Amino acid sequence: MNRGFELASRAMYLLATVVLFLFALVFVGVAALAVVDGVVALDASAATSALLDGVGLIVLAIAVFEIAKYLYEEEIARDRELRNADEARRTLTKFLTTIIIAASLEGLVLVFEARTSDMSAMVYPALLLLVIVCMVLGLAGFQWISRRAESINPTQGDA
Repeated sequence: MNRGFELASRAMYLLATVVLFLFALVFVGVAALAVVDGVVALDASAATSALLDGVGLIVLAIAVFEIAKYLYEEEIARDRELRNADEARRTLTKFLTTIIIAASLEGLVLVFEARTSDMSAMVYPALLLLVIVCMVLGLAGFQWISRRAESINPTQGDA
């Protein structure tokens, strides 16, 4: 029974990984089409908007691809059980760093888009960048606390 559940679980993660990978490819294709359409319009404003939209879609594609890669590496290619706290910290740090980078790039794209409109359009990008700062601080706090916990109890998590 346990073996059947494990196979079904791996199959579900594999399906999710493949679908996310395909979504990432679609985002890149849509970004390329949007940029071509904007540049063909021969309008500087339309081209700039299309380029910014394209960058945003590619950033989204990278984030989706990284999630697919994370699922593959952590749930399919190796054992699901993390062997110790250091390994769990490294895995979580790698995953959150990818999300932080993608969100940061999206925040910058939104700032560039908002600069062409009125100042009230800067509220959302500013809030997004503030959330990103909070994510970085939270990740730093997690790292500090988990390393400190390991130094107090170095055998924690070892099996």
